[in-house]
Amino acid sequence: MIISLSLNPCIDKSLQIKRLDLDNPNRVTLNRTDVGGKGVNVARVAHTLGGDVLLMGFDYDGQPVHNAMEKEGVPCRLTRAEGALRVNLKIREEDTGRTVEINEKGVLLPENTLLDMENMLLDTCKPGDFVSLSGSLPNGAAKDMYASLTQKLKEKGCFTAVDCDGEALQLALESAPSLIKPNLPEFLALTGSCDTALPALLKECRAFHEKGVEMICLSLGPEGALLSTKDQAYFCPAADVPVLGTQGAGDSMLGGLLCALSRGEPLPEALQFASAAAGASIMRPGTLLCTGEETRALLPGLKAVEL
Repeated sequence: MIISLSLNPCIDKSLQIKRLDLDNPNRVTLNRTDVGGKGVNVARVAHTLGGDVLLMGFDYDGQPVHNAMEKEGVPCRLTRAEGALRVNLKIREEDTGRTVEINEKGVLLPENTLLDMENMLLDTCKPGDFVSLSGSLPNGAAKDMYASLTQKLKEKGCFTAVDCDGEALQLALESAPSLIKPNLPEFLALTGSCDTALPALLKECRAFHEKGVEMICLSLGPEGALLSTKDQAYFCPAADVPVLGTQGAGDSMLGGLLCALSRGEPLPEALQFASAAAGASIMRPGTLLCTGEETRALLPGLKAVEL
């Protein structure tokens, strides 16, 4: 089973305008509101692509996350928290493709609520499960929460995938997760390097493998993606598709990758499937994610090459 943990879900409000004018009114050409967040998106994608998935984490007053998942048919088991779900605002300029993001912090979660969620997660997970720990940490959580969860999940025999940034990622690395999925800016910040050539990136990946990280999926944006282990490495160019929205592409890549890995697919095929999911996501506007049909349609045009 793929278990996607959503510790800090949100309401994604996406607006599209021609070009942002700070001194005059801006006319909205697209307006969409969805329950989202990285953990929610990974669960959505894994479900859409045929994975056996369960969303866990927090829900808030009115159960907006549960209601959205029930409508979409995504199984979930959520811990109730008091307060309103935070709102993340995304404003995309049509003329430039740039996106401005304004993200709320969210309500402060008490220690007992955090502990209830952790206990439910650990009681649910079984050996062999693939557990995704993605997104920002909620207000009130310890900075090493992903590191602590990674260690406990590994002890239960789970495959752990971490997709976050900054200090939370640095601390999680100390517990050697099975997989990390940074994008290029996150990876460069992690390594302190500025060399974006594939050989240099692969060298940095292998340094993390020596420290116990089993697998790294490095998203290179429009250039493609790199998937490496201690003994293997593959590169797959990005799908050549029109870009209508980049939000959620990384979540689609992770959801697609976990689906492929949970089916036991070899690394090159897993990377191709993940890249197809990411490509199918950026073809859709706002925060809309990939579909199974569009993902499968892109697969024949993608080829992962060994490095």
